[in-house]
Amino acid sequence: MTSPLDKLDALEKELSRLSTAEDKLNSVTAYLRDTRDSSRRIIHDIRTETSETDDEAKTGKRLTMLMRQHGLLEAYAELQIPKMLSEAVKPLENVLCANVDITNGRICQEEGKQACGGCKLVLYCSKTCQTQHWRLHKNDCKDPIRSPNWKPAWIVEKRSPTFMSGNNTLNERWQNDVDRIALTRAHLWGNIPAYDVLALARNETVLGKDYNVAFVASGDLRNVVFTVNGLPEEFSGRLTIILNDRDSHVTLRNILLLSLLGLPDVNSAAELALHAWYSVFLPMEYAAQVSHAGFRALQDLKVDGSIHMQLSPTSTLAGQVSDDIRSHFLACLDDTSFGMGEAAREYERVRFAPSRVDRHHRWYGRLEPSHRLACLEYRRFGLVLPFGAKNDHFNMPNRTLFSSDGCWLQNDLANPLDGWNAKSIVEAGRKHGASRADLYGCLYFFLSEQLRVFARRLRKFRISFHIFNRDASDLSKAIRAGNLASYGVPSTIRFDRVDVSNIMDAEYVGIPRIVTFWGPLLATGQHATLLGYFMNWVNRQKGGNINSLDPKASEYSGMMEGLEDEGKIPRLTNRSLATAQEYAGMIGVYMGFLMTKYDNSKAFQTYLDKHGMAEVLQKAQLKLLYDNELHNISELAAVWVVLRVICLNSQTVNRGILMPASTNSYGQSVSSRLYGRNLVEGLDYFVQS
Repeated sequence: MTSPLDKLDALEKELSRLSTAEDKLNSVTAYLRDTRDSSRRIIHDIRTETSETDDEAKTGKRLTMLMRQHGLLEAYAELQIPKMLSEAVKPLENVLCANVDITNGRICQEEGKQACGGCKLVLYCSKTCQTQHWRLHKNDCKDPIRSPNWKPAWIVEKRSPTFMSGNNTLNERWQNDVDRIALTRAHLWGNIPAYDVLALARNETVLGKDYNVAFVASGDLRNVVFTVNGLPEEFSGRLTIILNDRDSHVTLRNILLLSLLGLPDVNSAAELALHAWYSVFLPMEYAAQVSHAGFRALQDLKVDGSIHMQLSPTSTLAGQVSDDIRSHFLACLDDTSFGMGEAAREYERVRFAPSRVDRHHRWYGRLEPSHRLACLEYRRFGLVLPFGAKNDHFNMPNRTLFSSDGCWLQNDLANPLDGWNAKSIVEAGRKHGASRADLYGCLYFFLSEQLRVFARRLRKFRISFHIFNRDASDLSKAIRAGNLASYGVPSTIRFDRVDVSNIMDAEYVGIPRIVTFWGPLLATGQHATLLGYFMNWVNRQKGGNINSLDPKASEYSGMMEGLEDEGKIPRLTNRSLATAQEYAGMIGVYMGFLMTKYDNSKAFQTYLDKHGMAEVLQKAQLKLLYDNELHNISELAAVWVVLRVICLNSQTVNRGILMPASTNSYGQSVSSRLYGRNLVEGLDYFVQS
């Protein structure tokens, strides 16, 4: 067998013999197809110099030097690498047969049609394949977490759950670990289902007009995706989007994802962006393409932090970012310093921290058996794929989800499902053959559909992205002072929508500063709106949280029975015989659902009054009106109070504020009774068996 070094020697001789750049590029491409592992190193080495010691790295370095010697490096990076790698990026169109046995080389490529009768998580093309695969599948199908008798650890161990206040079962080290994992992590994915901030078909309905939208604390791209995908096909105006988040990792990932979604092939672009967004590990070809997209962005990122990119023939990205973005990009491009084993150990350390078991079990307790296993599978492997799909080629860490020193950036509860509507996920999955039990398989097809639509629209509509990573207040000041005009954001710009996410919370920017800084930047018009939500108010205002009830209050029992009668939660058997501790433990599991039966609207109004909403509106010459027609929000698993603000000095000018009541510490919405039921209905797929 010819060694890699022998092949490289032969390539060196051939390059010396050939005379044209085209022939030399073809030879390099043929060599790399034969020894594909080196391709990702070329992308990395084009702009960076590293000291590498392993044989593979030395081979990649020598190849890079050889290509530089023949003047092929730039041309290869721009033309051949994307072409070669795009051939290996193939999205799934339907669920395939789960009869996969890598050890014995058995991989069925037929479409899956009949589900396992036990777990419903995997599909097979035939009874023969199902029988062949049972030896492997039975470990999943009979996993204890799927048992109908499964109970959270604190009930089994007859103790209080660690997330309940006043619990003394944890030693100090574990308590510190709980706090560290929960609080010292980045938020790269959202936890409120995405929504279309414009909803033009229901609001302005004018399709030839230009619109300006500001996401001033954007987080990830989910609201951007839904907003662009919500544009009517006949839209002919220009959409200007301000994308700002002060977290450098969030900003870097948004640049990278937009760069990927601008790649020429829509299907490959969506597949790459999907896994770069949510999968912890990537195939080598995908990692190489992500690195190449990062290289493109790094080329367009100037020393002063300014960036100008052509995403597609009709869409652009411009802006200014902080100095550390460049170092983060370089870390993502460096795939030699952080291997699969290190990434897997770090991911497991956070995801399976012993001090966090009860919090995971609280989530599992709300799910039906196969959904518990699906969530556990993602927790184990971190891949957004159909359950049982071939995944052995996902063997490179997704560097954008780890810090430069190899630490997992998010907390242990971070979940791709949290950013999207549950019913829409399952409906999309079913269209491609996925079972409703296979949550992450359904999520794969849902995201693939959404990102393909988004990628097409980047090429169809005129969209200008302007990206920054400033404090939200500073961004407003910079816009009004004209400091961002050179990046396409003049001081005269006014926004049809301003989405402030959760920074209206007092812990962040707060109500007075948000209204003061961003209210004046709203456009004049009936539908101009400021959107945001309060995430923490329920724990700051008396009466906001259901925990303010006496734990023994009859209201608890009535709410539980109501949810049981509606089929939203499993019925507790032998209620009169259940121990008080077990009953209290189950209340801990379903507290988020109980909140949908608890009316805290008066407490919310009290909170607004205490934090100066009325005063700041009066000072800004704005008036508050309740209006639930501005946005269609029934699809959200959250409760929103719509507050339309009208300028006092003009009866024809309306400016709005759209604020959801809250989400509580359980990741569930806290709300008034009017819309609270929507939460449970939205989660039918997760809680009903």
